[in-house]
Amino acid sequence: MKLRIYFSDSWHDSSSSCPWALCDDADVVVASGDSLLANLPKADDYIAIIAASRLSCVNVTMPSQSRRRWEAALPFVAEEFSLSDPEENHVVPGIVQRGGQRSLFIVDKQWLKNIVFACIAANIPLRRAIPEMLLPYLPSETWVLIREGERGFIRTNTSSGTSLDLSDEQHPPLSLSLALKAASPAVTPNKIQVRFSQQEADAHADLPQWADLPCELVLGKPWDWRSEPIPNEALNLLWGSLAPKAKLHEWLLKFRPLALILIAVLFIETLGTNIEWAILSHEKSTVQKEMVQTFRKTFGVTTTVVKPNLQMQRNIAALRHSAGLADDADFLPLLDQTSVAVSSFPSSQITTLHYESGRLDLDIKIATASEIHALQQRLQSKALSVTLGEIRNIDNAAETRLSIQIGGTS
Repeated sequence: MKLRIYFSDSWHDSSSSCPWALCDDADVVVASGDSLLANLPKADDYIAIIAASRLSCVNVTMPSQSRRRWEAALPFVAEEFSLSDPEENHVVPGIVQRGGQRSLFIVDKQWLKNIVFACIAANIPLRRAIPEMLLPYLPSETWVLIREGERGFIRTNTSSGTSLDLSDEQHPPLSLSLALKAASPAVTPNKIQVRFSQQEADAHADLPQWADLPCELVLGKPWDWRSEPIPNEALNLLWGSLAPKAKLHEWLLKFRPLALILIAVLFIETLGTNIEWAILSHEKSTVQKEMVQTFRKTFGVTTTVVKPNLQMQRNIAALRHSAGLADDADFLPLLDQTSVAVSSFPSSQITTLHYESGRLDLDIKIATASEIHALQQRLQSKALSVTLGEIRNIDNAAETRLSIQIGGTS
């Protein structure tokens, strides 16, 4: 649910009442009334509607400063259009218009601050303050004039408008006449749509008979700020120092495209990893079955196979021994390969040597721990399996135990 709160000239502080309208997501008014801020109904979103009579809108060519410096520069740009001192004005830039100009909306800074502070005191999380003059729907090549009694306002394009002064049925407002004269041929409207307030429309108000206008007047549907749709891109007067802190979900919306890309990349990476793992697992299973089949063809189909590679290695060693041949896992061949690698480290010293069942254990003392790791890599490059024990620093040297077997990297 959205709660629209209307702030008019008569609002001064939290003791002033405000017209309000509670709307659903389709901008259908569910309830409305006139209450103090502290007594307003609860809603999911709170929107301030700032009366057109509280705003001035001027079109200017923007200075060359970067957008980050606009907040300080804009009050001085708008100074010639305002009777107030620059520091008393809160100036908000609109979008760039045809011809390179930009609309500036000027509102009394302290008055707008009072609204923000009063809403905070009433526990109202105000996120937006929308100019009333930018609410009416704007048909193509048409200005929209809202008339409420003798006063009103007019919307001239997507990001500008002006409040209207006194008028009657025969004489148009002076501000309307000046706006039409100042408009270039490219932006002069073909017609002006007049929308009366709901009360006047109910009284069957007729179009005013204003002579000498360069365009025709047409009657539009009744005007009601309570139900007029508010586009998401509508200008927010809570800008600069008055801008509310961004909510978490607003940050998430900003980063949503990046998050979706990251999720897609992660999904593809995970899918690729799982496919690769499945392929490798299948290849491992196939190799394992081939090893079992080869072992049974060689040593008999009734042989129990638990670790085919290790059993094959042991059986081949037994066959070599029965034929009077040495095996690579025997003491002397294993010691020979180990001694060649150890001899490349002159500072090394073997303190203990033990051999059993194809495994050679040696305690070695060497200059540094990095040399121990280098020796391990040297042995592994010779298709030896090397298990490294705890490295201890003793007497300015490093000491550890190496367990060496035939069989590659371990």
